Amino acid sequence: MDRLKTLPLGIYEKAISNHLSWKEKLELAQESGYDYVEISVDATPERLERLYSPSCVLDLRRAVEETGVPVYTMALTANRAYPLGSEDDTVREKGLEIVERAIAFAAATGIRAVHLAAYDEHGDRCNANTQLRFKAAMNRCVEMAAGKGVILALETMDTQFMGSCTNIMALCESIDSPYLQCYADIGNLTASGISVAEDIKRAGKHIVGVHLKDSKPGVYRDVLFGQGIVDFDSCLHALEDIDYSGFFVAEMWSYDNEQFHSYLPTASSYLREKLAKY
Repeated sequence: MDRLKTLPLGIYEKAISNHLSWKEKLELAQESGYDYVEISVDATPERLERLYSPSCVLDLRRAVEETGVPVYTMALTANRAYPLGSEDDTVREKGLEIVERAIAFAAATGIRAVHLAAYDEHGDRCNANTQLRFKAAMNRCVEMAAGKGVILALETMDTQFMGSCTNIMALCESIDSPYLQCYADIGNLTASGISVAEDIKRAGKHIVGVHLKDSKPGVYRDVLFGQGIVDFDSCLHALEDIDYSGFFVAEMWSYDNEQFHSYLPTASSYLREKLAKY
């Protein structure tokens, strides 16, 4: 009992304007009631460049040292543009390169877990072969992660393929490595109509991170806390039942509008109040 409230509560980097420096981002996170920041690496040139720039590693490490605010997790969403199951070998190899770079970046900056946008492909391009190619790619990614001591986690997405802890666990169990785990997004699961409590139990101790996010049926983002249908109490109770001991992240998007920063303490208070019961 009373375990969840002691776990670190982070904030998704995209909830903070990218106009701020790393030091300013970390300070704002702390001032707004969060314990750490989850860095975002998507396919935009500016964010993707982080994985190829030694100066970005140094800037982040310096900011963490100066503020005392860590960056524990990475949301690697660049594979939306370079899916690991693509039948285009050029796209797939670029996706694998990005994962390899992300693992090296994590090892150099002290990031514990990198969670992946687990898309085999998009829309009509998805088929049995793209799923097989994704699974083969994950075997290669896990070997890379093991070599650096970095945990990879597949996030429950907004598609059927890896849209549940149940589906993710089937892959994790087939690969059977401590370096491949599950990252549960309770907002995505709820928006997809999945029984979150039952799905969480399926993954159990293999969940290393949880996105705390509100949502509505079929609406996966930009729903303010308390304005959606996510049953936080039920979700947290299920996490308590499995003796969850990983990371929490409040996932929000500011779209680089600094006016959104005034909402960050409100979101932190909302989630802290929920977590205080467990």
